Amino acid sequence: MPATPATELRIPRDPAYVGLARLVVAQAARLAGVPQDRVEDVKIAVAEALANATGSDEFGDRDAPIELRFGRTSGGFEVVVLGLDHPTSAVNDTDHPGLDLLDPKLSFTLIEGLTDEFSHEPDGDLMRLRFVVSTG
Repeated sequence: MPATPATELRIPRDPAYVGLARLVVAQAARLAGVPQDRVEDVKIAVAEALANATGSDEFGDRDAPIELRFGRTSGGFEVVVLGLDHPTSAVNDTDHPGLDLLDPKLSFTLIEGLTDEFSHEPDGDLMRLRFVVSTG
């Protein structure tokens, strides 16, 4: 088991904080030696990981923050996201026609394509997501 990343960031379940999380994690990735083109991959992966948890009214009543743990480990630059809700198979939103065609699990496919390692697993009633980008 790799060492746990050293830095933690907790954000509310509010889309306004996704940009902040992206910037903080991206700067940490730069400082950890991740090449700039891969830093962009980290930013997109963080945004995708947080998109479903912060963008739906379904989760708006939750008080528990989303926790990001990140930093350089023996495997590269690792990001662990805790407190995510399990994605549903599809969004059903009558106010935004066409959104029912989007599958939140597509975020997993995108993150997996952008990173060198990717996993997700249940964490009680919620979900834990982990990804790693190499630093060299």
